[in-house]
Amino acid sequence: MTITPLQTANGHRTAPVPGAAELIAIARQAHSFQTRELLQRIVTGEQQRIRDEQLMWRIGGALVGTFLGLGDGFQAADIFLGMGCSSLAGLSHEVMSHEQRRFLENCHSIWTIGTNSPSELLARVGPARSRLLLYAEGWAEPLLLSHHQGLRGDTLIPLGFAQQHAAGFHNAQSRQVLQQYFNSEELQLLAYQLYPDASRASQVNRVAAISREEARQIDPHAHAFLPQTEPVLIETNRGIAMGYRLPIPVHSDF
Repeated sequence: MTITPLQTANGHRTAPVPGAAELIAIARQAHSFQTRELLQRIVTGEQQRIRDEQLMWRIGGALVGTFLGLGDGFQAADIFLGMGCSSLAGLSHEVMSHEQRRFLENCHSIWTIGTNSPSELLARVGPARSRLLLYAEGWAEPLLLSHHQGLRGDTLIPLGFAQQHAAGFHNAQSRQVLQQYFNSEELQLLAYQLYPDASRASQVNRVAAISREEARQIDPHAHAFLPQTEPVLIETNRGIAMGYRLPIPVHSDF
C-alpha cells in the first residue's frame, strides 16, 4: 500500500469523494469473514461423512465375514472423529497438530487457517483495533483497512471481499467443498464478508487522533467523512497521511 503524503486544504472544498458514503456504511456494518462458523459447518459435515463411510465399511465387512466365516475385521478407529470444531477454529497453521492439518488438507479447507488467513494474520500482527478509511485525489474510491497493534507495532491491512481475496473461492476443489455445505444464498453472504488483502499489508509508525477542525483545515476531502468518523494522522517512514477511523462492529473480529 502506498500512503500519499498530506496536502493542505487551503480552505477549498473538493468535489464529492466517490463511494465515500457506501464505504462508510460498509465499514460500520459489514461482517468480517466468519471463519469459525464456516469451519464448524465443514468439519461437522466431514466428520459425519467419515462416520457414514466407516459404517458402510463395517456393514460390508460384516457381510463378507458372514459369507467367509470370519469376524468383522473393519473396526479401525478414525483419529479425525475426535477433533473438536471449536478447537480447530482457534488454531493457526503453525500450532496445529499433523493430524489436524491433514484433516483440513484432505477436505481442501486448510486455506481457512493457513498463511495469510484472517486467523493467521491476527496471530502475527496482533488484534484489530479499528477500521480506517483512506482517500487521495484521483482514487476511484476510498480504501478500507483494518488497523492492528501487536509486538511488531502498528499494521494496516486493506480489506476487500472474501470472493476477491479468500483462496477458498478461487480453488476449484475448495469451492466445491463450500458448495457442498453452504447453499447459494449462504455462499453469497460469505462472498461479501470482509477479508484481508495480506499482500498489501503495511507497517506504520503511529496512528494518532486529531480534532475534526484540524482535519477540515488539513484535508480537502474531510467533509466526505465527517462527522461519521474520527480523523487520524498516519505516520510512516515516507510521510504522513490522513485517515478516518471507525469502530469494529461487535459481530466482527477485524
